[in-house]
Amino acid sequence: MIINHAERAHNHNWELDPVIRSLLDTDFYKLLMLQFIWKHFPKTQVEFSLFNRHPAVRIADIIHIEEFKVQLQHVRGLHFRKSELVWLAGNTFYGRRGIFEPAFLEWLEKDFGLSDYQFRVRDGQIHLTFEGPWTATTMWELYSTFCMRARKQSCGARLSACEAYRD
Repeated sequence: MIINHAERAHNHNWELDPVIRSLLDTDFYKLLMLQFIWKHFPKTQVEFSLFNRHPAVRIADIIHIEEFKVQLQHVRGLHFRKSELVWLAGNTFYGRRGIFEPAFLEWLEKDFGLSDYQFRVRDGQIHLTFEGPWTATTMWELYSTFCMRARKQSCGARLSACEAYRD
């Protein structure tokens, strides 16, 4: 799907304007780590949580919870597109072509998926917990953080309460 960004800027009739439009909307290092995890620890089960460590900033009172949940569900439904995998396979990174193994790219296309998550609000804080294979949870670190930051930014004036507590 080709996105017309000029149209998107002026047409506000989109049902959802996703923060994450592609699984490539991540840090390159995270993709390298995913390949490492896939190769060396494919069956390792993990659990990790994300939450705001600043109790004075009640993030759940600042952002739109339902919009945040919609963004997370959108990300969970994404899959790598063939064109994205061709791009990863064909580019030179750090002066090296083929930095991603063909078997890894095939796995991304056929088997990769993000884990489910637990979402709860407690004492004005959002707690996200991701549990499952390390390969299915590791990418959530950035995707969920990007979605959270975008939701904070969309709240306008209420964001000023967070400025003193950069996360």
